[in-house]
Amino acid sequence: MSQTINFEYYCYRCGTKNGLTLQCPSAPEYHQTKLHCQNCSDETQVLVSHCPSCSRFVYWIDDMSIPDLVSGFARYMVHSMQTMIDKAAMQGATIGIDTPDKYPINATCPCGEKFVIEMPIPDLD
Repeated sequence: MSQTINFEYYCYRCGTKNGLTLQCPSAPEYHQTKLHCQNCSDETQVLVSHCPSCSRFVYWIDDMSIPDLVSGFARYMVHSMQTMIDKAAMQGATIGIDTPDKYPINATCPCGEKFVIEMPIPDLD
C-alpha cells in the first residue's frame, strides 16, 4: 500500500528549504526520485519507504541513484561470473552460480521496528 508524504529537506549546496509530495510505499517496496533545489538547481536522489508498523517513513539521500548502483553491480558480477564459467568450460568443468533476485537494505524506523527494503536485481544472463 502506497501513501503520499510531504517531504522537506535543506539543499546541501545552498541551504534552501525545499518541499515536495512523494509516493511512499510500505516496505519492502520503495520509491526513488530526484530532488531539485528550487534555488540553485542542485540535484540529488532520495529513496523513501514507509514503516510497515507505524505511520513514519525512512529515507536515504545520496548523490547517486541506489537502484542504478545495484543494477551496475549486477552487470559487473554477471560479466565476472560469465568469465569464470567460460574458463571452467575450457577445462571441461561445469559450474553454476545462483544469484539472488533482490538486494536487501536493512532499515530501522524511529519506532524501533526493523525491516528490509528489497531492490530487484535485474536478470542479465
